[in-house]
Amino acid sequence: MNGIIFDIQQYAIYDGPGIRTIVFMKGCPLSCIWCQNPESQQLEPQLAYFQEKCGLCGKCVEICPENALILSDNRIIREKKLCKKCGACVKICPNNVMEIIGEEKSIQDIIEIILRDKPFYDNSGGGITVSGGEPTMQKEFLMNLLKNVKKEGIHTAIETCGYFNSEMVDKLVSVADLFLFDIKHIEADLHEHYTGVSNENILYNFHRIYKLVGPERIICRIPLIPGFNTDQKTIQGIIDFLKEIRFTGSVHLMPYNRMAKTKYEKIGKKDEYHDMGELREDKIEKIVEQLKSQSFDVIVNE
Repeated sequence: MNGIIFDIQQYAIYDGPGIRTIVFMKGCPLSCIWCQNPESQQLEPQLAYFQEKCGLCGKCVEICPENALILSDNRIIREKKLCKKCGACVKICPNNVMEIIGEEKSIQDIIEIILRDKPFYDNSGGGITVSGGEPTMQKEFLMNLLKNVKKEGIHTAIETCGYFNSEMVDKLVSVADLFLFDIKHIEADLHEHYTGVSNENILYNFHRIYKLVGPERIICRIPLIPGFNTDQKTIQGIIDFLKEIRFTGSVHLMPYNRMAKTKYEKIGKKDEYHDMGELREDKIEKIVEQLKSQSFDVIVNE
């Protein structure tokens, strides 16, 4: 069985305990306007183009078997309908301007990479985290991958936006030792406006998983997005939800950063987020205090 993977990061010390390998899967049902991994949203592989590195030599235009590339206005223009993503342009480019994001890999391919670092997992309490995108978009591949990883005695974690069929919950609980579960906003209409989907299913899945696994196996993660969810009222709304379901686990805050700006450019995607800048330290500290004052254990992820 194969899946579409766009990155594998080894020796990571975030997204779960200990030293970890992070497997990034393509595809996401959300379209958050601030998305930090816009190259993950589309399920299929994508051709990226780094315009600022291009020497305009035209070699990619000459070699393209589909005539999908045109040299015009001091840049390479790609006819998406013609492009088969064969990779010929990637291989011939002397400046590494072209890149195919997303590669088909088998479960065995990934297991082999994971097992190289098993001594590090064992010594640090680490393991594997499957991220994205949204891993459940490739649900059969995800389930089989985690089943095989668990057979090797390796800790498993899923980083999820929570938007998946609720019938999957029991199956996910059986293969994931830890859930890193995002809650972005408590208001359904605002959530839908900024992410493309309502949050009703997300909140239901969070509550259901929490009831099944308890506080040790699920972390509530709140991405802090200026202009969207960093005001006191919105944070309190999330707190009220957590208190309503009697959540006693950890809350991790993830402040927005500008690192994804160039990613939009290279995949030719419009960056629709009206950048209000990164949060000041004092604003983050106020949110931390708001959560701590209501008895939540809080960690800020840099």
